[in-house]
Amino acid sequence: MDKITGRLKDRVAIVTGAGQGAGYGAAIAMAQEGASIVLMGRTQSKLNSVAAEIETLGAKSLVFAGDVTDASDINSVVNVAYEHFGHPNILVNAAQSPGMRGGALLDVTPELLREFWESGYVATLSLMRTVYPHMVKAGGGSIINFGTGVQHSPAGFGVYASVKSAIQTLSRAAAMEWGHQKIRVNTVMPFVLSPSLEEDFANKEPDALDAIAKHAPLGRVGDPIADIGRAIAFLASDDAAYMTGGILNLDGGLMEIR
Repeated sequence: MDKITGRLKDRVAIVTGAGQGAGYGAAIAMAQEGASIVLMGRTQSKLNSVAAEIETLGAKSLVFAGDVTDASDINSVVNVAYEHFGHPNILVNAAQSPGMRGGALLDVTPELLREFWESGYVATLSLMRTVYPHMVKAGGGSIINFGTGVQHSPAGFGVYASVKSAIQTLSRAAAMEWGHQKIRVNTVMPFVLSPSLEEDFANKEPDALDAIAKHAPLGRVGDPIADIGRAIAFLASDDAAYMTGGILNLDGGLMEIR
């Protein structure tokens, strides 16, 4: 694995959902660029594994096992980031309920609906609001939120897609309201290998995921680090200093054929 290159040297990043999938990829890619990473997720053992990987790069990280639906955990992770590394100026909101994301509207339970909304939209907004004053004091920052390609073909994913559409609108609003503070807010739409993606396809036809991947113009599912993480590291860096309110499709071209 490549050593630190320094594009994010002296930056402090909070990454939610950092134990797997796109959150993991973002954490590793930004650590490769020299950022100090605060890893947030529900499962301590997964976070510890990511932290150990970051250590091999010579970068700094901190593990915070917590739940983004808990307001006290949100306040605590931001405070811990500041106490250990300084004002956080990168936020990657990758966390989302691990529950089944596919399902007809009539089959979604009120409990699952609440979990999706609170772990998605509510948590994203809460983290953004909590980190905002730190980014102001740091002279600016970059927030990367997550959408999904199924927003454009939502049948069978209606609730999940609706939450992600709300996050996309939230991201655009924040980009407009916070731009004068040099806080940039962008959205990524990844098609990435992760346990949640595999779970979504577990009850479908055999090889359904492979079939979709082959249908994409680039013919594969995205790698968490090489395909997703590095693009997020770009958005976090000064190389993307003039990009805000945007949507970056990291899906091998799937959006073009939906």
